Amino acid sequence: MLAVQTVIVILLVAASLVLSAWWLTPARRRLWVLNHLVSADATRGPLVRLRQALLAQSQIGGCGACKANPNAPAKHSTGKAAGLPR
Repeated sequence: MLAVQTVIVILLVAASLVLSAWWLTPARRRLWVLNHLVSADATRGPLVRLRQALLAQSQIGGCGACKANPNAPAKHSTGKAAGLPR
């Protein structure tokens, strides 16, 4: 019984380490890993869906200020550059 508990704890710790490393990794590196794990002939599966979701999420980007006011100057569109001390 002790051996089964030890194996379960090891698996849970390993899974938490892998998931933590995955979520702390930048999106570009995650896409690189997924591109190498998903073969060119695979069209289905959880890795392909994860890759598509990550691509969709990375293309959203930004705060939307440019869409909201396309005529605004670039330094004032986010409001960050205007508030920096000089």
